[in-house]
Amino acid sequence: MKKAMTVITTAITVDLMACTAWVAAPDISANGKLFIHKTRDWGEGKEIAVTLKHATVPGGKYRALAFSPYMLFNEKGLGMADTSLPKTVDYPEDEETVLNVSGTMTKVAFHCATVQEALEKLKEMTQDGSNPKSETYLLCDPKEAAIVEISPKHIAYRIIAAGIAVHTNHFIFPEMAYLSRGKTDGAVKSATRLQVTMGQFIEKMKEHDKISLADSVDVARFHDEKYPDMCPFRNATVCASDYFPDAEYPDVLGTLNIIPGPTCYAVSIPIPTGIKKIPAVLENEDFGKLAYKLKRKDVDKTMLRDKFLPLEEKFREEYKATLDAARKLLASNKREEALEMLQNLTDRQVDEAYRLMQDILEQAGD
Repeated sequence: MKKAMTVITTAITVDLMACTAWVAAPDISANGKLFIHKTRDWGEGKEIAVTLKHATVPGGKYRALAFSPYMLFNEKGLGMADTSLPKTVDYPEDEETVLNVSGTMTKVAFHCATVQEALEKLKEMTQDGSNPKSETYLLCDPKEAAIVEISPKHIAYRIIAAGIAVHTNHFIFPEMAYLSRGKTDGAVKSATRLQVTMGQFIEKMKEHDKISLADSVDVARFHDEKYPDMCPFRNATVCASDYFPDAEYPDVLGTLNIIPGPTCYAVSIPIPTGIKKIPAVLENEDFGKLAYKLKRKDVDKTMLRDKFLPLEEKFREEYKATLDAARKLLASNKREEALEMLQNLTDRQVDEAYRLMQDILEQAGD
C-alpha cells in the first residue's frame, strides 16, 4: 500500500546549515500516532552537551520539558521544535528588535495548549510588532501537526495530515520563498539534505510500509561519505529527539525519545512527560559529555551500533509495557503509583545506557 510522502524541493537561499526535522502523520506512523522529530546540527568541531530539564517561565500557563534547549514539550501535549531559516526582506532596519528563537518559543510553548492556539499566537506576532526571527517551527498536539515558516511580518503553514514531511534550512512554501535574503550555495546543500533524508524514509517504507521510532532514530544516525560537508552527514549533529503526544494523559504518558549527544555515539532513551525527577546525568550535561568522549576517541560507529541497537530495542519493549500498565493505573485514579512506575523505569534505563557507554569508553582505553 502506497503512502503519501510530502516532498517539497524548492531551492531557495539560506545561510545556515543547522538542523533537520520531520513530521510523521498517523497513517504512516508504525504505532498509529503522529510524531515530530528534530536532529539538532551545529558547526563541525563544536561540542554542545545538551540537557533535559523541567521548565517554567514567569506568567506562563503551562510547564514543559525542555531538551537541547530548542525543543519544548508542554503538559497539555503541545510539542515545538525549530530549524533555522535565512534572514528575509521584511527584517527591520534595527535587527536588534527581532525576537530570537527562544523568545518566540517561550511565547508559544508556555502559553498555548494546541497547534491551533500556537498558530494564532504566531500570527499575532507577525502583526503586532513582536518581530519573530525567520524560522521554521514544527508543532504537534495529540490531534494534529503542522510545519510553520515565519519571518518578522509573514507566516505560512501546512497541516501535515498524511505521510511524512521533512524540513531543513531553506524556505519551501512559495508564499515565503520570495522573501529570502540567503545564499544559493546554502540552499543547494539544504535541499540536498532534505532529499537525502526523504530518500532514507522511502527506503524504510519499502521495507515495512510504515515509519517506526527505530526508523526515525536510524535516519538521525545516517552518514554517507558522498555528503562530507553536510550535517547531519558531516558528524555535526549534537542530539536528536522524537515526540509522541498522548491524547488521554498528555502530562504523564506523552513520550519524548531522546538521543542526548552526537547521534551515533549516544544511546536512544524514551522519557515519559510525567517524569518527576530528571536523572542527573541528563540534567547536568554528563550524558552528552560522555558521548563526545566516545566521539573524540573515534570509536567505531558500526561497533557502537551493534551495542546500542539491542539495548534500545529492549528499552522500547519495556517502555511500551510500562506505559500500558501506567495507563491502567491512571484510569483507576492511581496517579502516584503510575508516576513512580514511570520514574523507576526511566532511572534504570538511563543508568543502563550510561553504564554501557562508560564501559565502551573504558575498553577503548580512556
